Amino acid sequence: MTRRRLIASLGALPLAGAAVGCGTSEASTGGRVTIDFQWWGSGDRNLATEKAVELFEKRHPNIKVTTSFAGYSAYLQRLATQVAAGSGPDVLQMDFGYLRAYADRSVLSKLTDSVFSTISLKRIPTIYARTGLVDGTLYGLPTGIATQALLVDAKLWTKAGVGVPKPGWTWDDLLNDIGPALKKALPDRAPLTDFSGHIEIFQIWLVQHGKPLYQNDGSLGFTKADLVQFWEYMGRLRDKGVFTSPSLTASYASGSTADSPLVRKLSTGEFSITSSASSYFETYGAVQPISFPTQTATSPIGMTGGASQALCVQRKCAHKAEAALLIDFLLNDPDAAKILGQVRGLPSNTQNLAALAPTLTGGDKAVYQFLTSIQSKLSPSPAPPPSGSDEDKLDFTSIYQDIIFGKKNLKSAAADMWDKFHTSVPGG
Repeated sequence: MTRRRLIASLGALPLAGAAVGCGTSEASTGGRVTIDFQWWGSGDRNLATEKAVELFEKRHPNIKVTTSFAGYSAYLQRLATQVAAGSGPDVLQMDFGYLRAYADRSVLSKLTDSVFSTISLKRIPTIYARTGLVDGTLYGLPTGIATQALLVDAKLWTKAGVGVPKPGWTWDDLLNDIGPALKKALPDRAPLTDFSGHIEIFQIWLVQHGKPLYQNDGSLGFTKADLVQFWEYMGRLRDKGVFTSPSLTASYASGSTADSPLVRKLSTGEFSITSSASSYFETYGAVQPISFPTQTATSPIGMTGGASQALCVQRKCAHKAEAALLIDFLLNDPDAAKILGQVRGLPSNTQNLAALAPTLTGGDKAVYQFLTSIQSKLSPSPAPPPSGSDEDKLDFTSIYQDIIFGKKNLKSAAADMWDKFHTSVPGG
């Protein structure tokens, strides 16, 4: 389900909300209240979450938590249908890409209201806690932490004589030194999988230049000239042989690990979100997350503190105090953290993360070491994207492929993408 379709399904929802109660939130005759908690996920997440909820109910015998879960797409479809009908869960897992859509329709509670004061944020770093802000109001709290990274084969980079760059390496270092050295030492692999068609990398480039992709009000935060400059520089890297061939780049458009040029041993590194590192360890072998190159050694690295998902509360929830207790438990309780492990990413609570750290191996350990080393250099997470931005991501990839296959010249492609930005995003 695209965000545009989700917004359409929510279109009939009144801004003030219906008077219907949400979920199964009700008081029993014995004084026990029931709240409903829904999320998406696979087997490990579902089993661990159910076990954590059981412990919560033992700690709070006056609260019964009904639970349900589904795959990602099915969950989004069901949630949209429930909310449009005036029902839905009390506590819900939320994709940050949809946070603004639900907040703008007055579906979500403001977690700064006094009834939610039992949710402690003192051990959740501000850079991650603020990911749940929409126009300055807190609507969601992070279940796990993440950022963008280049995942590289450190052994190959060392073999090529370039080593593993530290934060502060530059785009010119990649263009003039590191890229050519990798290409010469490892002729059977491209130095990097071409990431120029990912809007996330354009966002990193913009942050490095002090600009956002989208403003807080959902309008664009850059100019057409910024896009031309980005694609022109990426073209220089492509001409130097730093990136994969057009056909290989296009074959990875799905984003599936199985199609990854790195996993297929056709490149030495590629862009990913840190939460994906473990899958590379399983399908490829050891990879090391490193920061993106930046403009100068002292410029911002452009990467942002992010989160895997958010926990939210429906505005119409009849038992907000109990919902707050559940969220605080899932985020902050040490015993809950032991049960949940990394099923929603590395814990956002610093104390729980430190307790978990000695048990981490493979990709989880690599991500932990990377995030702790780089956290002070991360930029604040951008505002939740506006409705229609998922279309921007698809168009950005498609139009970039028109460039690399010679169907459009760069400036014409940039003009087309500029028009797409203004048609897909209201107010863009």
